[in-house]
Amino acid sequence: MRTFSLKVVGPEGVLAEAEAESLVLPGAAGSLGVLFSHEPWTILLKRGAVSWKAAASDWKSVEIASGVASIEGARTVVLADAAGK
Repeated sequence: MRTFSLKVVGPEGVLAEAEAESLVLPGAAGSLGVLFSHEPWTILLKRGAVSWKAAASDWKSVEIASGVASIEGARTVVLADAAGK
């Protein structure tokens, strides 16, 4: 499966960076799945888990309070207002 660059950034700095095969975002209007070459999109995020599957790895996640995600073909950046542990 093809991968894309994922970066999750919070007020404290970079929370996660990975080459992801798939990503699930807690969209304000519902969950959104992202794969390589997704249509460009900017989405508001609500409290929940930003979860991704990295190549040859298990699913990982980071909890966020809210934020915004910028999705491009080979890159997704999540800007979180705050992150949980």
